[in-house]
Amino acid sequence: MSRRSESPHGHVVVGTDGSRAATHALGQAAGEAHRRRVPLEIVHAWPWGGAFEPLDDDAPDILAKAARHVAALAPHVQVTTAAVADDVVEVLVRRSRTAALTVVGTRGNGGFAGLLLGSVSLRMAAHCRSPLLVVRDEPPVRTMPRVRTVAVGVRGEEDAPAASFAFAEALRRGAGVSVVHAWAFGRNDRTHGDRESRARREEASTEPVVAPLRKEHPFVRLDNRSVRVAPARALIDACATGEVVVIATHRRKYTLGLQLGPVTHALLHHARCHVVLVPVTDSSGAEAH
Repeated sequence: MSRRSESPHGHVVVGTDGSRAATHALGQAAGEAHRRRVPLEIVHAWPWGGAFEPLDDDAPDILAKAARHVAALAPHVQVTTAAVADDVVEVLVRRSRTAALTVVGTRGNGGFAGLLLGSVSLRMAAHCRSPLLVVRDEPPVRTMPRVRTVAVGVRGEEDAPAASFAFAEALRRGAGVSVVHAWAFGRNDRTHGDRESRARREEASTEPVVAPLRKEHPFVRLDNRSVRVAPARALIDACATGEVVVIATHRRKYTLGLQLGPVTHALLHHARCHVVLVPVTDSSGAEAH
């Protein structure tokens, strides 16, 4: 085990506390590192006590067990470990600055039974600097033939980074891409003509994002659809066939707080598949997704 303060670049980083959810996330992180052909860094962090002494004496055992687990699952993945006496979110956010992907479980040790998402996952969702994979502890129950699909929510050109990530992830997984654009009529859509015009605009709104990606990846199976339903509902429904759902998280500059919008909250709490959040800095001050 190495007690390092610096991470490699372009790697996958995963946090672990030895819990069941963290172990499941560890397996997913190993798979992501294998698909990307990059190293995997396993991080265990814990707070300091009032006497400036670290509280966790189990760090070496937790990290050694995690490394053995990864070696059994993905023996060709290069693994490094780091034990850091600091707040786990602050540690993972710092490391996410140089990571290709950061991975966390839904809820680790110390969480309340019945909660779908822990405070670490929510704080990471708000502050992670790389794409963040939030791993569901238990796989969804599927009653239909499995279709390898990466779903991505797209409102317009502002979500292009998430769409680009989804296409790249589909290539890594040998999957197709399902672009989901969800919308609803507003108060200004009063007449039949207004509604027809709005529907045409919404149906065409993803084309500036999808067209260059379709040209760049012509062999990726693509389903590009516009649905008139609440965005959160559309993305949660996409989990029925999707291996993972990707969404952009828009962060406002110079704003404190979690900065997570209602769609992101709903997806994190109710999606029955893994979720990837792609951070996008929004200088306009628009509402977070």
